[in-house]
Amino acid sequence: MGSGSALDCYQIISNAVKIINMKTKHYLIILFLTLAGFISCKKMDSTYKKFIVPGGKIYTEKVTSPMVRPGRNRIEISWLRGADPNVTKARIFWNDYTDSIEINIPAIDDTISTTINNLPEKSYSFIIKTYDSKGNSSVPVEIIGFVYGDEYQNGLLTRPVNSNALDTNNTLSIEWGNADISGGAFATEVNYTDTLGNTRTQIFKTSEGISTISDYASGTHYQYRTDFLPDSMAIDTFYTSYTTEYVSSKLDKSNWTATADSYEATAALPNGPPDNAIDNNPNTYWHTDYSVAPHPGYPHWLAIDLKDDVVLTKIELTSRSNYYKEDFTDFILQGSLDGTNWTDYGLFTMPDQTGPQPFDVSTDPTVRYIRIYMTKGPYFFTHLAEFSAFGYKK
Repeated sequence: MGSGSALDCYQIISNAVKIINMKTKHYLIILFLTLAGFISCKKMDSTYKKFIVPGGKIYTEKVTSPMVRPGRNRIEISWLRGADPNVTKARIFWNDYTDSIEINIPAIDDTISTTINNLPEKSYSFIIKTYDSKGNSSVPVEIIGFVYGDEYQNGLLTRPVNSNALDTNNTLSIEWGNADISGGAFATEVNYTDTLGNTRTQIFKTSEGISTISDYASGTHYQYRTDFLPDSMAIDTFYTSYTTEYVSSKLDKSNWTATADSYEATAALPNGPPDNAIDNNPNTYWHTDYSVAPHPGYPHWLAIDLKDDVVLTKIELTSRSNYYKEDFTDFILQGSLDGTNWTDYGLFTMPDQTGPQPFDVSTDPTVRYIRIYMTKGPYFFTHLAEFSAFGYKK
C-alpha cells in the first residue's frame, strides 16, 4: 500500500471495522488490512505530520531560538527561520496583546530579525506567533526583554581623571579613577589636539589604569566621556556628557616682562636686569643692586607679568650656577590679577643646589602676575638665573 494522507489512514481502519461486523469469518484478512493501514500512516511526510494534532487542527511551526537585544527606546528581536515552508508571516505582541507588529517571513532567509522602535523604558513580555497563508498559527512563544532610556542615561557616571602629566616629548599620561563597570562602562573616549593641530579621538578600555597619548599638543585641553552598554547584547551605546580637562604645561615666556625691588645696573653687565631671569638661558641671571650704597637688604622680590590670566599649578626656579649658596633661602609665592593686590600661596625654602627646582601650587589660583617675595638669605644681596611657570589657560 502506498503512502497516503492522514484521512486515508483513518478511512482504512474504519472500513476494516465494518467488514468485521459483516463477515466474522474474514477476520484474519481484515486484521492484515488494518495493520497495513497503520504501517502506511507511519510513512507520511514528517515535515507536515508534526504540525497536525488530533482533532484536525493544523499549527505552523513555532519560532525557535528567539533572542532580544535591548537598545535606547527600542529593541531588536530575532529567531531562526525554521523548517516549515508554509510559514509566511509572524506577529509580535506586547503590552498584553494590545500592541503588535506583523512581519513577512521570506522563504530563503536563515534568520528573521526586526526592530521595534519608540518603546518606553521598562521590561517587556513579547509573544511571537507564526502564520501560514490560510491563517493557521503556531503556539505562542514568550521572550522577555528590557528597553533602556532616560532613566538609565541619567544614572551614568563619567570615569574620573585622577591626574594628568605631560612630559617634554608631548606624551600625555592620564591616570584614571574607578569606572562604573557594574553599570555597563566599557571605555572612555578622549578628544584632543595633536602636535600638528589636528583634532583626534582615542578610545581607552576601562581595564586601563593609565592611558597615554604620544602626540598631545602642549597648552591645549581635552574632552572625555565614558561609553556604556547596559547589556552585552545591546544594540545602542550610551554616553556620558563630555568633561573638559585642562593639562598643566610649561608656559611660553616669550611675551613676559619682569620687575624687581632692585637690580645691579652696571657692575654685572650683561647680567643684572630682572628680564635675565625669564630669557630661557640659565647662564644669565638677575642680581640685586650691590655696587651702590646704601645696599638694599631683605626682603627682595622679583615680579613677572605673564600678560594673560592663567591657572597656576607650579613654578620652577633655577639658581645661578656655582653661586647657589648665595641665593635666598626662604620665600613667599604670591599671585595677583592686577599687579597691586597680592595673595600668598605658601612659604617655601630654596634648596642649595643647581638645576631647576619645582614648587607646586596646591590651590591652582588664576593669576596674571607672579611674585617671588624673598625673606631670608646668607647675604644682603641675592640673584636668580631662571624663573618658569606651569599651568594652563581656560
